[in-house]
Amino acid sequence: MSAFAYRYVGREELPARLTEFDLQQFFQLTSADIAAIWERFRADRFAAVGLQLVCLRAFGRPLDRFAVVPRNLLQYVCEAFSAPLLSIASLKSLYQRRPTLYEHQQWVKEHLGIKPFDVTSQTALQEMLRVQAAAAADVDELVTTAQRWLYDRCRLIPGQRQITDMAQHAFSAYEAQMLAVVSRRSQDLFRRAASTAQSTHTRSAVEDRQQALKAKAVLQDKSKPTEQRVDEALEHLAIVTDAAHSSFASHVRAALTGDHQRIHALLSGLEGLEFGSREDDAGFANLKAWRDLQTRKLNALPEDFTETGVGTAWHDLVHDPDPKRRYQAFSACTMMSLRNSLRRGSVWIDHSMRFRDADQMLIPAKEWERDRVKYLGLLGLPAAADTFIEQLLDTLRAGVAAVAEASAKGKIEIGDDGMLHLPAIVALEQDDEPRRTRDLIYKTIGEVQFPDLLLEVDASTNFSEVLLGHRAKSVAELLSTYAALLAHGTEIDAMGIAAMIPGIDTAQVSLAMRALETHGRLRRANEVVAEFQGKIPLATHWGTGKKASADMMSLDVSRHLWIARVDPRRRTYATGIYTHVLDKWGIVYDQPIVLNERQAGVAIEGVEQHNRSEDRIRLSLLAVDTHGYTNAAMAWAKGLSFDLCPRLRDLSERKLYLPAEFKVPEGIERVTTKRLSLRAIRLGWDNFLRVLASIRIGRISAELAMQRLGGAARTNKAHKAAEHLGRLLRSIFLCDYVTIEDFRREIHTLLSQGESVHQLQRAIHAGRVPHERGRRGDEMTAISGAHALLTNIVLAWNTNRMNDVVERLRKGGTNIEDAWLRRMGPGHSGHINFRGILSFGVERYIDSLIQGSGATTRQAMA
Repeated sequence: MSAFAYRYVGREELPARLTEFDLQQFFQLTSADIAAIWERFRADRFAAVGLQLVCLRAFGRPLDRFAVVPRNLLQYVCEAFSAPLLSIASLKSLYQRRPTLYEHQQWVKEHLGIKPFDVTSQTALQEMLRVQAAAAADVDELVTTAQRWLYDRCRLIPGQRQITDMAQHAFSAYEAQMLAVVSRRSQDLFRRAASTAQSTHTRSAVEDRQQALKAKAVLQDKSKPTEQRVDEALEHLAIVTDAAHSSFASHVRAALTGDHQRIHALLSGLEGLEFGSREDDAGFANLKAWRDLQTRKLNALPEDFTETGVGTAWHDLVHDPDPKRRYQAFSACTMMSLRNSLRRGSVWIDHSMRFRDADQMLIPAKEWERDRVKYLGLLGLPAAADTFIEQLLDTLRAGVAAVAEASAKGKIEIGDDGMLHLPAIVALEQDDEPRRTRDLIYKTIGEVQFPDLLLEVDASTNFSEVLLGHRAKSVAELLSTYAALLAHGTEIDAMGIAAMIPGIDTAQVSLAMRALETHGRLRRANEVVAEFQGKIPLATHWGTGKKASADMMSLDVSRHLWIARVDPRRRTYATGIYTHVLDKWGIVYDQPIVLNERQAGVAIEGVEQHNRSEDRIRLSLLAVDTHGYTNAAMAWAKGLSFDLCPRLRDLSERKLYLPAEFKVPEGIERVTTKRLSLRAIRLGWDNFLRVLASIRIGRISAELAMQRLGGAARTNKAHKAAEHLGRLLRSIFLCDYVTIEDFRREIHTLLSQGESVHQLQRAIHAGRVPHERGRRGDEMTAISGAHALLTNIVLAWNTNRMNDVVERLRKGGTNIEDAWLRRMGPGHSGHINFRGILSFGVERYIDSLIQGSGATTRQAMA
């Protein structure tokens, strides 16, 4: 289920006020429910049974007889049965006899198919909790996980104390068994060496200046003969020229060589790991040689030592006259070369998730042969390549014919360069009404403070409960969560955010920030808010939720950050945040990436992650720019049941790839190339399907598959099949792209929506990532997720307010056409005050946001 569907799961009581949106989404009676209650109970029991039914369906546990019922829920249930409105404060007045309550609850359980929480389900739950305890941050998160697990399996959720005890036991057991995890020592050592090298480099510059001044002084000393002055000056300058040849990287290598004890400890810690490797890998060759030295108990390189994996950069250090210095340099070289080999996949560890042999990341060969039919059914693809190819060739013939016809009619131009040249998209008829209506809507909405916006969306979605793993137990805990979200998702650090929120200190913010780094929390919170935004009636004018765009925006970071690269346009150090934006405007996937790398893998991974939820509208089309696609990526996407549609920037990519035997219509020969091998597709079809099935069942991510089976694996049959199938798919896409203007306009519109969201993101994150932030992978993921969540919150709030204003204006007689609404979006930020003192009026939403809220909590706030 999607995270939004769990909004009320595990609750033991109803909120004091139920919004109309929640009433429509979570507390509705179906016609079958009403008919069953009419048939089974007498009229004076209809309302009571109906309340039990809608609440058990939403909560996963029955209502207590003392539960207070919101008036609009009671009114809805009574109207559903055409019964007079009851005036009650709690269910107690409806159930004077406990047996009647139990009878109704039992019937509702049977009607909904909810089974009791028996010994079997308890055992299964304990095992699940034992596994999940490894990823949970605290007991409360385990409790939430347990409740949702039972809800998905139609098991009655037991009382809070029982399920909390089980979670506590699982969490304690895991903590007792945890072992210390090896940190990223090589990266730490490299940073330490770089810091040392920086100071050395600076000191060398000062020394060089001193030597130059000495040479100048010698030359100006008239008391010495000219020849003597020249010789002495040359001696001083020789030191400068020798130092000039040493780069910063050489200083880093020298610093690593001097940090021998730490490097030796790191390499020794790898003793129990069994590595696999390609035959010619330098990193693996160095590791074997280093281990051989350890076996011989040598701490210096012997005279007969022959290195095979030492590159040019390390040559001088490894051939130092001092044998011990040579050994230390070889150890440092071994560490760095092994690290590089692991990252590029030429060395692997069989039991590692990311650094395994590529073949081991896929479904085992024997299992693939045995269950091939089952996996093909999961993918919806034929066993034989020809079946799939013939359908595509028929589509290609029709597309090529359309291109030839368009060329003959002058609708497209084939230039002297042999490339397709497209006319500009014809602009829509100028109409100022949509713009004026949009301005009226936002003027009516008025200005808003960011804290009020956060609280209102949280009250409608409970994203803070998702972030915490439980409902906030106090106002301070809730505010700390908001502060952590802002500190991760904006350019302001923990100290700055603490200064902006009265009553919160830096330590509280920092602690809450680490909690948000827990795997999956920010992603689930984003899903909750995006789904809420997509269900608002106004969003239906913007799209169906079946299409999306994906693109990257850059965030300025410190040059010393591991993920930092130079932005080629702005010439500043930055990192990328890659986001998938629905046609309804919500962000459904985000991930930090390295600049200047192909984005096709993460583009496909985002769609696959989104489409895995069974009760969510599946994406069928993803628009990307040139960086977001490759030929192979188009094939992987098609195999995963969606179309990757790029906006091609380079004219050189506007060629139609055709099979050798394809008959080309007259007049378009220059824009075709016969470099499409159907034989390569047929030969690699089975391997291609195996990779797709491995992605679909989660054995390997699409991003990792593209990295390990992409450009570095061109001899791989699966890659060759994907490359040539992608050429076929790209040709079909290009035919539609150049001949169907509405299709081209749709791709551009989707990408323009993504750009509008990027502008909103830049308004939220207006500066650079603080110098000390983003140094860990989890922290960088949290920055990306928090930034996306804040953006989604603004989009959801704007959509909701726009919807309310449109309905109010229409009721007042203002003409607002649906066509105008399609041309305006929620990516507006000029009316929102993101900065200044952040004052949260939690008291207005305390029933929805604070666990066990009541008179005591209100008095404490007062």
